[in-house]
Amino acid sequence: MQSVSMKVNGIKLVWIVVKDLQAAIKFYTEVVGLTLNSQSPEYGWAELSGPDGCAIGLAQENSQMDNKAGTNAVTTITVDNIETARAHFLQHGATLLGEVEEVSGHVKMQTFKDTDENMLQLVEMLDAHPRNQ
Repeated sequence: MQSVSMKVNGIKLVWIVVKDLQAAIKFYTEVVGLTLNSQSPEYGWAELSGPDGCAIGLAQENSQMDNKAGTNAVTTITVDNIETARAHFLQHGATLLGEVEEVSGHVKMQTFKDTDENMLQLVEMLDAHPRNQ
């Protein structure tokens, strides 16, 4: 089998699950001092950051997710092409969880577990490199 090569662009986001998205936003802005960058109530999602780059995502706990509030932090690994990255990670012992999820026009995501069962996520940013239509 031919080895698949991929490039990691960086770790730009770590996300956690919260019970109450609005209360968490208030805590992370007013107590921790982070800046609210974006909020998508329809997806139960918000992103905040400090002055030096990396962002924290807040995901509203729901019945469709395996993660529960207070039990996780998921590191995202940004890649150029999620399909290439999926093949690479499979070849090297990662366990893919479910299928690629897409927030139309914004991001593609693939959750996986490493060889020690730690949960992480591959992310391809779609709005960073627009596609021809």
